[in-house]
Amino acid sequence: MGGDTIEDMTSYPHVALIVETAKQYDRGLLRGIGRYIKGHGPWSVYLEERGPRDAIPPWLRSWKGDGIIARIQDVPMAEALVATGVPIVELRRQVVGFDLPAVHCDDDALAAQAIRHFQSRGFRHFAFCGRPRARWSDLREASYRRCLEASGLTGHSYAWPRRRLERSWEQEQDDVSRWLADLPHPVGVLTCNDIRGLQVLDACRRIALPVPERVAVLGVDNDVALCELADPPLSSIDQDLERIGFEAAKLLDRLMNGQAPPPEPILIEPVGIVTRLSTDSIAIDDPAVATTIRLIRQHACSHRGVDFFAEHAGLSRRVLQRRFKALTGRTLQEEILETQLARVRQMLAETDLKLEAIAGRAGFRYLGYMCSYFKKRTGMTPGQYRHRHANPPGTTRKV
Repeated sequence: MGGDTIEDMTSYPHVALIVETAKQYDRGLLRGIGRYIKGHGPWSVYLEERGPRDAIPPWLRSWKGDGIIARIQDVPMAEALVATGVPIVELRRQVVGFDLPAVHCDDDALAAQAIRHFQSRGFRHFAFCGRPRARWSDLREASYRRCLEASGLTGHSYAWPRRRLERSWEQEQDDVSRWLADLPHPVGVLTCNDIRGLQVLDACRRIALPVPERVAVLGVDNDVALCELADPPLSSIDQDLERIGFEAAKLLDRLMNGQAPPPEPILIEPVGIVTRLSTDSIAIDDPAVATTIRLIRQHACSHRGVDFFAEHAGLSRRVLQRRFKALTGRTLQEEILETQLARVRQMLAETDLKLEAIAGRAGFRYLGYMCSYFKKRTGMTPGQYRHRHANPPGTTRKV
């Protein structure tokens, strides 16, 4: 009567979490899984400390559980997990040939955010630096290239030396430095993760290539410790790891209850970009257009029209429109709306403000127009976006 009996406890689902435990990336996933369990559990969870190269857990062969959430690193691990016969949700995208239910970041949405970020700062050249022999990195690069091509743009990719394992860190950095020096400048470089972002920034420093004036560097994962360690601090894309973990646990719960797996992986859109000094620049030689971009960032949410920006740029409306479009590929109104949209996303994710208040603070005169434009650009209503990206229960939300 004073609590659960041993019999009650054995009725809980027994779930193994086979993920690395040291990095912020994996801890974000674990926080999301924990959020789901608190609201829909309890589960009996098995978790042990793991590193990126740890072997298959020896206990797995005799384990009698109900489900597994895992970041699968190779074929032997995938085979061992499948051999357990329990439902599995996969998080890594590293292994080919195993059609497992999966939850991942939406790389197409991630790539589109990166390109818009670079374009909003006037960059017209784009590049990608990935990780060798990592399928998830290759998939991210492929999304980046597709999004560039869809916009009529081209990109450059770093080709890792085939004999890389025999090369020292210094030799590798020399290769990256030469690649960066040969790129057309100014260039926006998306790296597959924050570790690669640090490497690219170090390579720029070795050859005195100014960041972000000549090379803007954008990482992925928003690992705060790594981003702040970088010099200059690294801008990074927040993948919404807690949401990925939450949705993975939700999917596993359905599978353990006998529901059929979804036909495709569940894709989670990144929250957005956390801007730091590595991309905080405007790479446009036209002073009037550069000034206009800065003013839009400052005043787009203050009900300012095109005439306001033309006046402060010292140009007629028509001339500024023409020069702005030629250099950025977008109209002034499109740039204003995208800046307002970014503000709406932020307030939906970080505050409890009502939609009417958000519309006003973001510079939209009409709530209906904000909602229709938001759905057109994101594929979701503001309410759906807030539900998907809301802060975890128990955290403080701004008002």
